[in-house]
Amino acid sequence: MKKFLKQFALGLLAFIVVNAIIAGIYEYPTYKSVQNKTNRNYLKWEAIHNNENTFDLIIIGTSRCYASFNPSIIDSVLNTNSYNMATSAQDIAETYYSLQEIFEYQKPKYVVLDMFFEASDETYDYYQTFSNSSFFNSTERKFNLINEGYGNTGLLNYSIPIVKFKNYIKQDMAGLFSNNKSLRKEDIWIKGYLYDPITVSDAQISNFEPIANFETSSFSKDRFNTYFNKIKELISSNNAKLICVRTAYPPTRLELTESDDEATYFKAYLAKENVPFFDLNDFKSDKYIYSDQDFADYHHPNYKGAKKASLQLIEALKQIEN
Repeated sequence: MKKFLKQFALGLLAFIVVNAIIAGIYEYPTYKSVQNKTNRNYLKWEAIHNNENTFDLIIIGTSRCYASFNPSIIDSVLNTNSYNMATSAQDIAETYYSLQEIFEYQKPKYVVLDMFFEASDETYDYYQTFSNSSFFNSTERKFNLINEGYGNTGLLNYSIPIVKFKNYIKQDMAGLFSNNKSLRKEDIWIKGYLYDPITVSDAQISNFEPIANFETSSFSKDRFNTYFNKIKELISSNNAKLICVRTAYPPTRLELTESDDEATYFKAYLAKENVPFFDLNDFKSDKYIYSDQDFADYHHPNYKGAKKASLQLIEALKQIEN
């Protein structure tokens, strides 16, 4: 029995040490970026918290959304004061609790919500979720997101670094044996929007795959329905109007896609919910024609694509007003 307890104690100590090392490796850069005021999620929430009742248009969703909509273009035409609160790998539960936090400090007239299968799937990037929600001022809201949004799995990922960072550890280990090092920098941000000057390479284009559908994604209709209705009710209760958009894909990927389940599903669902929906892949497509060179990779627009997307959103908002 003593031998077992000794082995258990040593194993527990090793587990604690390994987790402490991993936490130091992956959490310290975040800590430093906050101290240096270069952390993008921190700066986004600083803008929301420190400029109460300033923004009348909030854009929210995944990285596809934060790379698509430039508030400076939108504001210059509509005379609005918009802010892009989209974040990397933003999950639909994360969106809901983020909007709760936003409405505590802002009274937007419009909320533009990104429609994307992967935002409502059954796999979560807890590191990205927690790196965003860690800047909520409400501790209760942070806990509710972790506990109610993801249950015991969320609590486990929040508490144990080796679990939370497992995907990044795998990526870093694989990177040790890869010559394909990413040199991409994300330096230019405008009111939450990433101004990306990178243009996708011919080699990347040749490796494009079709857009994810019901068979190739873990999109959960039930999960989407649950949180979408919560989001819709929250926005309505704050006297704001919800507009849903699906940001553009490179045309090569669209051509490879036999059945665009994402577009078909969201169009039918939102029509039934009586929520305005604009698919930027075909909205005003005679006027706004995308090329592969409007993208930085397989689904994020660069600054050229973002200009088109921002102008499309302007036209969509004008259409709603009329």
